[in-house]
Amino acid sequence: MDRSSDKPTDSHADNQTDKQDEKQVYYVSVSAGTVSRHESQVSDQLTVFATEREKDQLETLLAIKEDQTERTFLRGLIPFKSADRDPATDQYNERMIEVYRSIFRLGTEETRRHLIHMDILNFLKDPDTRLPGYH
Repeated sequence: MDRSSDKPTDSHADNQTDKQDEKQVYYVSVSAGTVSRHESQVSDQLTVFATEREKDQLETLLAIKEDQTERTFLRGLIPFKSADRDPATDQYNERMIEVYRSIFRLGTEETRRHLIHMDILNFLKDPDTRLPGYH
């Protein structure tokens, strides 16, 4: 006799697992650092399909990005300190790349096309510090 069928099932736990694995539509604003289930009038929202876990990871990336924003802002208050050789700027760009890669991976086709058109990932990898005037 198969004993596995005699075990009680926890339908509530199974239901929770199903909900966590189910992809939902979210609207991401990188500038505001938000991930919302509700579309708003903010013009920079990008649409993604994500599980609860993926949404949480994206929110964590946005929070880290916000911390990096504050660090680069503080560096900006120091006179004569060049941003192109500042580790805080490099870290900020790395966080932004992580955020946009995640959005690209989870994004709708429209979101992906928009990010490709913006060329944001390539721009962040190669800022204009190689141009004359930065050396």
